Amino acid sequence: MKSLYLFTGMIVLLCCPAAQSQASKNFPTDDEIRLLVTQTDRALTDYSAASKQYQGLEETEADAANDKRVIDGLTTMAKGFDAKPQAFNSRFGFEFVLLLDDASRNASLCYGDAIAKGIKATMAHNTQIAQDYLQLAQSCTSVSTLLYTISENAAALYRRYLDGADALSRQATAELNRCAETLKKQTEKDK
Repeated sequence: MKSLYLFTGMIVLLCCPAAQSQASKNFPTDDEIRLLVTQTDRALTDYSAASKQYQGLEETEADAANDKRVIDGLTTMAKGFDAKPQAFNSRFGFEFVLLLDDASRNASLCYGDAIAKGIKATMAHNTQIAQDYLQLAQSCTSVSTLLYTISENAAALYRRYLDGADALSRQATAELNRCAETLKKQTEKDK
């Protein structure tokens, strides 16, 4: 009976690291995640500036609170991923992708609102206000495009994490099935 346990332990120790190392090649690397964090930090600087510009022109309190929630959330997560990049390869990576999408959408909505208010100001012959809204629209569209690109990159990295986790799970299941078969044969042989 002791030989059965020893044999089982040896199989698990020998098989599992090989499966893990092969599947881990599919996971996003620390460098890829840190690059994503750097890109996000730079985009957040622009997003914060556009949000402040929008607040100065007429942004509602709800819009400002939503922008602050998204900016604070992304900032906190980016700091966490910078310190511990592999935390991205968890549910936090998914939340990060969602926040990036929210930020991109908010900036796009800012653009639409700025264009509408700029047109209204132009029709009212209020040139300075129209120019302010035009500048805001340019800032918001630039930020939206940047955040959208970063969110696409984050989504691709997270998809790789999911694919790697799936591959690792399938490999572990296959190894366990092989181990169970071997144990079954060994048990039958010992009888």
